[in-house]
Amino acid sequence: MKIKLSGISVKAVSSTYPKYELDLNDLSAKYGELEVKRIMSSTGIYKIRYAPPGMCTSDLCEKSARDIFSELSIDPSSIDGIVFVSQTFDHKIPATSVILQNKLGIPKTAVAFDIRYGCSGYIYALYQASLLISSGSCSKVLAFTGDVTTQIIHPDDKALRMVMGDAGSCTLIEKGNDELTFNIMSDGSGAGYLIIPAGGGRYPSNEKSSVATEREDGNIRSDENLFMDGMEIMNFCLREVPPVINDLLSFTGWAKQEVGVFALHQANKFILEYLQKKLKVPKETVPVAVQLTGNTGPASIPLMLSIEHDRLQKENRLEKAVLCAFGVGLSWGAIGLNLSKTRIIGPSEL
Repeated sequence: MKIKLSGISVKAVSSTYPKYELDLNDLSAKYGELEVKRIMSSTGIYKIRYAPPGMCTSDLCEKSARDIFSELSIDPSSIDGIVFVSQTFDHKIPATSVILQNKLGIPKTAVAFDIRYGCSGYIYALYQASLLISSGSCSKVLAFTGDVTTQIIHPDDKALRMVMGDAGSCTLIEKGNDELTFNIMSDGSGAGYLIIPAGGGRYPSNEKSSVATEREDGNIRSDENLFMDGMEIMNFCLREVPPVINDLLSFTGWAKQEVGVFALHQANKFILEYLQKKLKVPKETVPVAVQLTGNTGPASIPLMLSIEHDRLQKENRLEKAVLCAFGVGLSWGAIGLNLSKTRIIGPSEL
């Protein structure tokens, strides 16, 4: 699906991660020094940020919103829309977006809803928030994205434990003069490649589903933990991301060499470097910022923008930006937009 939405301004982006760090070298005694170094070398990840028990995605997102309120002198009463995109909600019921509405002092007249997406979630958050603005329903929308993925991974699942980190973000979208161009795709035939099998209506939790066992891939998890078929997900990314970006550029009317930054979901160094080569774009246009955070799911693009903002701004790379995210669903998409006037804040610690 390709669409252009106008009359929009991406006013601010803020991100927050937990102050707690896991140095992957500390896992050498558990998994072996050679194995840990191999994973660090291929993923480019040396540390991950993790949320302790009791810290939720909403806590990280709330901090990000308060940073925007403070930096831009935004009155919470002026917000009339909330979009919360995550896979790790505070509760099964009620919606986390409504909890954030109350905590942040946003008026009861605001519309608030949750969307269940993971690594592709930032694209969906911007799309839904932009629809609210372009339809005339809202004038200022907070688009929240984030996950505390470490809390749904079995601690002995080395494949995911050494890759996934936690973070939250907030993006303020308002009425403005800019145009956002979207290209969004979905393919549910790959749903089983990235899934928590138990806990829903299809497979309710029971005594068996919570028992962790060693699986064929050598990792330990229960059916209530996150499972990822790493090879299938990698093949999906490498196969589908370049076409969705190329189609977006054609639809937008931008030449590839005009784009200052390709802000891709920060899966790992290998995938990012491979995509950069396959897209045939300069290395400096595809930032890699997973080294000290890990893959932070739907918060990874705003977190990368926070980390890399000074360089990208100094090198005038933000006027024509392409954002692209991909993951659970399967789902993937790209956005073309101007970020040169966007206030990019953080990252903050909580």
